[in-house]
Amino acid sequence: MSLLPKLNNVPKYGITIPSVNKEISARPFLVKEEKIMLIALESQDPKQIACGVLDTVKSCIIDDINVNTLTSYDVEYLFLQLRCKSVGETSDLLLKCNECEHENKVSFNLNDIKMDVKKIENRVKITDDIILEMRHPSFISLASNDSITSEKTTTTEQIFSLIKESVISVINGDDRIDMSEVKLDEFQEFLESMTQEQFANIRNYIENIPKLSHNINFKCEKCSSDNNITVEGLQSFL
Repeated sequence: MSLLPKLNNVPKYGITIPSVNKEISARPFLVKEEKIMLIALESQDPKQIACGVLDTVKSCIIDDINVNTLTSYDVEYLFLQLRCKSVGETSDLLLKCNECEHENKVSFNLNDIKMDVKKIENRVKITDDIILEMRHPSFISLASNDSITSEKTTTTEQIFSLIKESVISVINGDDRIDMSEVKLDEFQEFLESMTQEQFANIRNYIENIPKLSHNINFKCEKCSSDNNITVEGLQSFL
């Protein structure tokens, strides 16, 4: 039996899932979540950092939702809101001056970071008769493809993998084919039979997933030049 008292007066608050505009209940980071993130950040391993972010969001959300199915931008936004409530709303970044490349320490308010989730057309036209019903990939699938935490260009193989997850169904005239009933090799053959223009339409859908974005204005402390830099993606704000 523990001799120490239990600390259970953790505050609760509401945060909104951007993709569905639904409010859920959450709690701030505890020391155990902060420890997970510190270890992940110290590793400098993109996949470990992504796992730390996902585990933290899972732990802090009180409502019964499947975090593994949330889109990448849902998880990014939820983590950022949790960070604001837990650690504070102010953060510092080292940003290079566009003129002299001197690194400047710039402070900004995390609440100023926006997630622009416009009405997204989730249908991609392939031909006059064939249309793909789409959904944005989950955070976990993008993390496994290094598409969240890496600045590297997404490879064709990664794009193929993400498309497989993102297509819900194929509409062919009056018929609707559910992708859960289609074998992977059959779908692969279907993709490979497309023209470059048809495939580019699907790739464009995948590559234009909403992301955290913030314009930061600062004056270089060395050369006094005015800078306006757009910072994107969760990794930039960790």
